[in-house]
Amino acid sequence: MIFYFYNVPIYLFEKEVLLFLLFFASFNAIAQQSKSILPARTSVNLNQNWSFAKDPTKQYVAANLNGLKWATVQIPHTWNAFDVMDDTPGYYRGIGWYKKKLALKPAWKGKKLYLYFEGANQETTVYLNGKKAGHHVDGYNAFRVPLSNLKFDGTDEIAVKVDNSYNENIAPLTADFTFFGGIYRNVSLWVLTPVHFEDNLYASKGVYVHAEQVSKTAAAVMVNGNLINSSSSTQKLTIVTTFSDANGKQIEEVSSAVTAGLNELVSFKQPVISVKQPNLWSPEHPYLYQAKTRLLENGTGKVLDEVKVDVGLRFFSFDAEKGFFLNGQPYKLIGASRHQDFEGMGNAVPSALQVKDITLLKEMGGNFLRVAHYPQDQAVLDACDRMGILTSVEIPIVNEIDRNGRFLPQ
Repeated sequence: MIFYFYNVPIYLFEKEVLLFLLFFASFNAIAQQSKSILPARTSVNLNQNWSFAKDPTKQYVAANLNGLKWATVQIPHTWNAFDVMDDTPGYYRGIGWYKKKLALKPAWKGKKLYLYFEGANQETTVYLNGKKAGHHVDGYNAFRVPLSNLKFDGTDEIAVKVDNSYNENIAPLTADFTFFGGIYRNVSLWVLTPVHFEDNLYASKGVYVHAEQVSKTAAAVMVNGNLINSSSSTQKLTIVTTFSDANGKQIEEVSSAVTAGLNELVSFKQPVISVKQPNLWSPEHPYLYQAKTRLLENGTGKVLDEVKVDVGLRFFSFDAEKGFFLNGQPYKLIGASRHQDFEGMGNAVPSALQVKDITLLKEMGGNFLRVAHYPQDQAVLDACDRMGILTSVEIPIVNEIDRNGRFLPQ
C-alpha cells in the first residue's frame, strides 16, 4: 500500500497502516495547533523599500510632500555617506523625509502596534497618514512610536521627518566626528497584545534584570518592570520569571500576582532569585544566564507577553594604586576605542558589519572596548556580552556643554 506524506511516497505493509494513520493524525493535530497560536510579541523588520527626499528649503509638511524629489533607499540610511569626504567644505545638515506604506495583516487588528527606531539623527518626527504620531530628540538612542487609527487596507503610510541641523538644545554641540543625518539604524514594527510589558520612557521591552551582591559563592538577581492593560476590562495577571543556565537548565522560577485596571500602568518587582556558586562572566569565560519573564492571563494561563534577557554575573572594583579588579582578581584592560561609521556608508552600517568589529577586537587579543562618544547599536553591546568584551559606554557630551541649561531632557 502507498501513502503520500507531504508529496513523499511511503510504502507500507498492511499491518503498518494503522500505526501510520495514528501518527499522521497526531502530527496533523500538532501542526494545526501551532498554526493557531500566534506569538505574544512579534517584531517585523521594516528596513526595505523606503522613499527618501531632502528638504533643504524646510517648507514641506507631512500632509503634502508633493514636489520633493524621491529616491528608493534601504534602512540603515544616511544622506551624508559621501559629502563628508568630498572636496567641498561642509556637508548637508538639514531635513530629510522618509515615507513608506505599511502592509498590515488583518490578524493584527486589536493588537497594539508600535514603530521601533533603533536610531535616527538627530531630531525625528513621525507621522501616520499625515497626522503627527510621535517626536524624539536625540541621535543615538532607540525610541518607539505608538500607532493608532490604522486602516488595515494597504493605504496606511508613515512619513518620518529627520533633521540633523545644528541645534544648541541638543548634545553634542561640537565634536571631532560627523553628525550624520538619517534613519541610520534598523526600523521594525512591534505587534503586542493589549496587555503587555511596557516602557514609554526608554523604549525597552519593559523588563529589567540586574544582579546584586555578586560573589564567587552567590548572587542575587533582581527582576522588575512595568506592564499596561489596554484591554476593555480589568485584568488579573501572573508574572513568571524563569532563570536558567547557559544550557537552558532551570535554576529557579519565581512569580507574582497583579491586578491591572483599564489603561493602568502597573509596576512590578519579582521575588529575588538566588544563584549559588555562579558561573562568573569574564572575557575568558563569557558565561550568560537567561531570565525569561512571561505575562500570563489568570484562569486560562495564556501567555500575553514574553521577554528574554541574557544575564552575566560578575563583580568589579577600582583601586587608585592597584588598578582594576574583575571578580576579585587584578585585571589588565587591553582594547580600543570605536566609532560607528564606515567608509562609503557613513554611520548607516548594518548590524552584522558592526559586530565584525567586535570579532576583530577579540581576535587581536582585546578584552575592552571604549564605546565612543555616544551609545552605539545594541548589536555591538550584545556582541560584547556574548564574546567577552568589557565595555565603557559614553553619553554624547563632547568638548562643551550648554551653559544656559537649554539641553532638552532625554
